[in-house]
Amino acid sequence: MNPFLFIYTEFLWRPLFNLLIFIYNTIPGHDFGLAVVLFTLIIRGVLTPIHARAQRAQRELAVLQPEIQRIQKEHKNNREAQSKTLMSLYAEHKVNPFSGCLLMLVQVPVLITLFNIFGKGLDPSLLSYLYSFVLNPGAIDPMSFGVLDLSKGNIVLGVLAAVTQFFQTKLSMPVQPPSASKNDFARAMQAQMQYVFPVLILVWSYTLPSALTLYWTVLNLIGIVQETMMKKKM
Repeated sequence: MNPFLFIYTEFLWRPLFNLLIFIYNTIPGHDFGLAVVLFTLIIRGVLTPIHARAQRAQRELAVLQPEIQRIQKEHKNNREAQSKTLMSLYAEHKVNPFSGCLLMLVQVPVLITLFNIFGKGLDPSLLSYLYSFVLNPGAIDPMSFGVLDLSKGNIVLGVLAAVTQFFQTKLSMPVQPPSASKNDFARAMQAQMQYVFPVLILVWSYTLPSALTLYWTVLNLIGIVQETMMKKKM
């Protein structure tokens, strides 16, 4: 077996798959939609420290934007000096400019894994990958509350995912100082995330299993609650 495939299967796909089936077996009624919601809560709980660190780094970088832009302008013709000066600035203020990427680096493999799990329609043959201590249910009913087939696309969930993604992104954007440039590259990327990504999610909802869309919607709702509480606290 390919060593990368083995690592992916044994250290990412299989643990997440077993966790989902364990929740499915445990909850009353064995409702798959409820299992996905609880599964999302657990995943978000695990990722919360990384998310908090990424958000803190974004806020710190927003505060430093005027100084960053001054350095970029001062050393616009000397990339090496610009990089060294910026790294000195980050070190002085103990800011990691790459912290914001950490959350995405963790979430993307999880999303790919969940797509592989849900995308196969929860094929019963996958149950052979269950750990010995996880009960084999024999088959997984993808229906949620008897009306929603989570193995197929669903436009209603797609709209919910797109709307919650818009507001979650809007809330998570750090407030830029008045002196920050309106043409700042970071702000342009944030605008892309705020408007383009929800549209992509809506389009993908036609073809993606709605279990994945449900996961993303719940993840966004949790993020909205956390961001709102954080802003009130600040």
